[in-house]
Amino acid sequence: MTKYDYLQFPMMVVEWCQNLSEASLLGLLLSLVGIGLLMYMVKTRRAENRAKVIIQTSSSDAMVAALERKIDDQKSSISMLGERVLALEEYLEMLGERQQRSDADKKDSRFYQQVSDMAGQGMGAPELAQRCGISASEADLIMALSKKAH
Repeated sequence: MTKYDYLQFPMMVVEWCQNLSEASLLGLLLSLVGIGLLMYMVKTRRAENRAKVIIQTSSSDAMVAALERKIDDQKSSISMLGERVLALEEYLEMLGERQQRSDADKKDSRFYQQVSDMAGQGMGAPELAQRCGISASEADLIMALSKKAH
């Protein structure tokens, strides 16, 4: 290989171009310009796509952060609702105890004395049971005891 062998290819291209007509040379030049424009457009589109990917990635990161905040808010809300449910359970338990005490207070001796007086005044067992909130058998017993007493 000689010192100037690397210049051989460009010299062949120049010689080939000299043998072309003006129209062919113009067509070749326009083709090269078209190829250059096409390569520029491809490069630009790739750069735009990369920019879109970067933007989408950053918007995805922002979306993930927003969703994480929303999950944290929902966890907080669920925790607050749990606390309210516990408070309501305690309140219901207190009401149940209060109702039991009220029922127990209702059936003390004075209560039964009033029921007995009502029975003595001629009130029937079904009416006693309904008005006083006692069972039918209790009303029957009170009626029987009231008849014996009077």
